[in-house]
Amino acid sequence: MKVSQKEMCPILKCMNLLGKKWILMIIKAISDGCKSYSEIEKNIQGVNPRTLSERLKELQTHNLVEKKILCEEPKRCIYCLTKTGESLSKHIDELSAWAEKNFHC
Repeated sequence: MKVSQKEMCPILKCMNLLGKKWILMIIKAISDGCKSYSEIEKNIQGVNPRTLSERLKELQTHNLVEKKILCEEPKRCIYCLTKTGESLSKHIDELSAWAEKNFHC
């Protein structure tokens, strides 16, 4: 069975994003609720601050994460999954469970 470029386009775009280092861990880190940048950074050991900022911007661009500015003093930002991000998070949980069964570390 031949597969066309048009058929593969959405999955290729998805895998290009999700295959980037730290993306899945960032989504997982905020899947249980909104987090500040520093909370995300603490939850993901070894992530470079510059890379974390870049990945958060990419996730915002793809409408998976939303940056919210809180109206408190001092002002601070939190990152939350969008509805699209929440729906993806459920699939990541399923993939994680599958991986735990089939790939042993």
